[in-house]
Amino acid sequence: MSAINNKEGKDWLIGVLKHGIVNIQFNKKDGTVRDMKCTLQEGVVPVYETKTTRTLNDDVLFVYDVEKSDWRSFRLDSVISVNFQV
Repeated sequence: MSAINNKEGKDWLIGVLKHGIVNIQFNKKDGTVRDMKCTLQEGVVPVYETKTTRTLNDDVLFVYDVEKSDWRSFRLDSVISVNFQV
C-alpha cells in the first residue's frame, strides 16, 4: 500500500480518518502484523496530551485507537491495507 507513503496519500488518509473509523493493517517494528481500528473524527477523539516533547516526523501518523481508547502511531510505509465504510 505504498500509495499512501507520500504527501497526497497521507492527506487522503487523514481526510478519511476525520470522517469515521478506519481499519488499518500494518507491520510493526518487530515484524508482526497489527490490525487497528482508529480515527481522527472530531467529537470521538480526546485532546492529545503528552508529557514528553516529540519530534514531528512526516513518515508517522498519530491516530486514536478506538479499541484501546488511546493514541497510537504507525509508519506510513508499513501500511498493508486501509478499509472503511462510506
